[in-house]
Amino acid sequence: MAKISRQKQDEVRRSIILTAVELFGEKGFESTTMKQIARKVGIGDATIYKYFSSKDKLIFGYFGLKAEDTIQEFLKEEDLDDYDLQEKLQLLIDIYLGNLLPDREFVNDSLKMIMQSPSILFKDVTPIREEFSGVIHDLLIEAENSGEIAKSAFTGVTAKLANEFMLAVLLYWIKDDSDEFANTTQLVDMSLSLGVEILKSGIIGKVTDLASFFIKAHLFRFMGSGFLNKLVTSKSFSR
Repeated sequence: MAKISRQKQDEVRRSIILTAVELFGEKGFESTTMKQIARKVGIGDATIYKYFSSKDKLIFGYFGLKAEDTIQEFLKEEDLDDYDLQEKLQLLIDIYLGNLLPDREFVNDSLKMIMQSPSILFKDVTPIREEFSGVIHDLLIEAENSGEIAKSAFTGVTAKLANEFMLAVLLYWIKDDSDEFANTTQLVDMSLSLGVEILKSGIIGKVTDLASFFIKAHLFRFMGSGFLNKLVTSKSFSR
């Protein structure tokens, strides 16, 4: 039997996910079976398990698919290089929420289930979070190299925090009943504006340098006072 190409596998995977979302909406998550999904896609009952081992995995597959679509669409944006950091982050969030919008009810139900299983959350969502973190990290590095924001030794941490912010925005957006999600737009705009200003100021690096100074100063002070020698001596006698 000829091997299925990677492109064909991706097409089948996408079809399974989108069909599952459709059936979940029609029948409900609990009432929908893997067999029903497989047959509507047009694949064997056992074949679907080569792609997803359970319906829970299909939920994370959906979010992973939307993350992939978002990143691809974002990177294809015309004149992206002309955007500043805040505009790029805003665009990334806008595209992501726009991709989730047609399935907003499913997203809401899925998030409820995910939040009820924190152990599953961290295990299965990690790859999705890493995809966004990677893109955000690259944006931060570009902004540092161009001089738009101050260089930092904690760019990786900042990227992960920005990724957590995206999750927070998603949770806020899913409950936002304002006209055209105006409240979410305002939240994102104000938060990104503040965040970018902090990055421009270099305050993160300054706080780190200050903390390092105090640690070193107190360490030398203890060494000068013989505190460490006394501590070592007392430990030796206690043995």
